Amino acid sequence: MNFLKSKLNIRITQISLLLFLLCFSPTSIFAGETVEVLGGPDDVNIRLLALLNKLDPDFYADEKTQGFMYRYRNRWSNPYDFNIYVGKVGKTSPDSIIRIESPRRGQEKMWKQILEQELLQKPPHESALPLTEKYHIVSQGLNLITPMASVGYNSWNSPLFTNRDTFVSMSIYFLCDLILVGGAYLYAQENLPKKNIYDHMLNAKGPGNVWESPNAVGIFAAMAVTRVVRAFDAWEDTAAHNKTAQFGWSFKF
Repeated sequence: MNFLKSKLNIRITQISLLLFLLCFSPTSIFAGETVEVLGGPDDVNIRLLALLNKLDPDFYADEKTQGFMYRYRNRWSNPYDFNIYVGKVGKTSPDSIIRIESPRRGQEKMWKQILEQELLQKPPHESALPLTEKYHIVSQGLNLITPMASVGYNSWNSPLFTNRDTFVSMSIYFLCDLILVGGAYLYAQENLPKKNIYDHMLNAKGPGNVWESPNAVGIFAAMAVTRVVRAFDAWEDTAAHNKTAQFGWSFKF
């Protein structure tokens, strides 16, 4: 038992350190995509608003523009996750700049490609591909088996994810399952009923396996935690992908 605990702690430490390096590396601190657009910020802002409303109108203007003239953020029910800023390229320049920020690098790149095709009328990259529909029932079904499989399905040929996004998301779900389910399993195993002296004298049957422990229900409860969280994420990933696919844009993955 002590050997299993030691192996579990070593694995958790290794994965935690790797995720820390990925999530807090200098490239993530300075993440963000920018698009320069001909025209003043007011005109560009009108065109941007039309695009945002076409995709999903559930967003709002944030007064904290951080030096830009306009800022838009998604509401919680919007399947996209973004901060989009509009400002001037420079004090003397008549043109505008749009900056896109998102917790997921894939969404930043996706928005940049959409803005280039819509606002700049720039043709997609020669290797770009149109999107095909994804299915909620498949994503949610895979989630019941393991959240990592659901992430893999949603990230496959989707501009919402980069390889790094996929790896980090899958690793986080794996780590959470390892901690919660592994911890609940060890707890249930350690609290199996012990044979007393009379059971030993009568050579009575032992406490059995871990699933016969009164605490075995905790294992299923621990499994449910990550799957409930992923159920919401899976809905957002699938809904955002399918909304984007409706407009016939092509993306370079």
